[in-house]
Amino acid sequence: MAEIIVAGNPVNEFEKTVARTLAHLSDRYVLLTNVILPAFYHKQSNLELDIILLGEHAVYAIETKYWQGSVRGHVNQKTWVVLRDNLPPHQIENPLQRCEMKAKTLNTLLSRWNSGLMGKLRTRALIVVPPHTPLEVDNPTDIEIVTLERLLPAIEADAQRMNREATPLQVRQMAEILVGKHMGQDDMLPFESYRVERVLKATPRAVSYEATNVLTERRVFIKKAIADVNLPPDKLAMWRHRTLREVRATVRLSHPNLVGVLDVLEDEGNLYVLNEWVDGHSLASLDLPLPVTRACAIVRDAASGIAAAHAASPPVVHRNLHPGCLLVTSTGTRVTNFSVARIEGDPTIVFQESLGGHDPAYVAPELFADSSKADPRSDVYSLGAILYQALSGVKPRSFLAADAPEPLPDHVPPALAAIVQRAMHPVIDQRIASAGEFAAALDSFMA
Repeated sequence: MAEIIVAGNPVNEFEKTVARTLAHLSDRYVLLTNVILPAFYHKQSNLELDIILLGEHAVYAIETKYWQGSVRGHVNQKTWVVLRDNLPPHQIENPLQRCEMKAKTLNTLLSRWNSGLMGKLRTRALIVVPPHTPLEVDNPTDIEIVTLERLLPAIEADAQRMNREATPLQVRQMAEILVGKHMGQDDMLPFESYRVERVLKATPRAVSYEATNVLTERRVFIKKAIADVNLPPDKLAMWRHRTLREVRATVRLSHPNLVGVLDVLEDEGNLYVLNEWVDGHSLASLDLPLPVTRACAIVRDAASGIAAAHAASPPVVHRNLHPGCLLVTSTGTRVTNFSVARIEGDPTIVFQESLGGHDPAYVAPELFADSSKADPRSDVYSLGAILYQALSGVKPRSFLAADAPEPLPDHVPPALAAIVQRAMHPVIDQRIASAGEFAAALDSFMA
């Protein structure tokens, strides 16, 4: 029997019937139900696949359609027709294009894990309909529509004519990736001089490691940016440019309150960014609020590092400061994550991409109009918002919120509250003029 992993509950009895049918395959298969996939195509929201079947010869993206009646349609028609006895014709959406997109998304996700394997292993789109459903569908594509009684024979026929490309271990690793347990990444890097100590975080697009240089015994933080082999050359070049943005932004910066980039390595199109290892915790992971002196010390250090970035040649504006970017150590605060920084004279990414996945609570008002014109005072706003949260324990309200931010708690000195208010002033010309000035203003509250 095939192993069934319930990632999500089937929404109807027909889905359950299809899953039970597929379970009659051998134990060399793994079956996943109702898996949510991130959308990489057409900027759509996340996609849900009814069933994913993983085999050694192919991966199947399976959609179930409980159509009652005979089905007529064409691959290029937006809607098809279901004809039922003594009932008017019923229109249904053409499922081919959407099923194909889900199969491509599935392939993209798995290719970022193992592009070599997925270059050989077929990813098939399959639509399953009730038993003995009459089908009059003109469909010259590779997307197969099968009735339930033909489902197992179709898969077994594929297994006979296709080569086994995946090992049983790789089938299991794919299942673990898709159900979110872990990415199945091994603990090896393609560079003999670095040894992985542990995997810190893994996503379809990137993997972060704590590693050690075996020659010098120096610990480093390595971020592997995974190239998407399915992207056309122009988009792959754009991805590379954006991946190297953080490197270009920080490789020239040297300051005790910034995390430095040591090197960039490349292997099979994937980029490996090597950073200093920092023993510490992000401000976002600490219990807030903090005492006034500690909160001011943390943000003062961050402001000093950001001031150095602003003073660099060419200047660098971070644009995405939030508590997760501040690493608090025993010797001070280090600022990291310059991935959407604006470098003077360098083409910048658009605002929507700059904010994608980030919390607008820390974003300066002017960036909502045009982030490509980010000013150093935009970072001052973000630092003020971070200090507000460190002092109050409450995330600041976004500039887009209808209500003004709540006043800081009574234990915060009025003079400090006034500094935070100035740093977060919505009018840029009335804001504290620089990160250096902001850092100096916090010195008097650290005694």
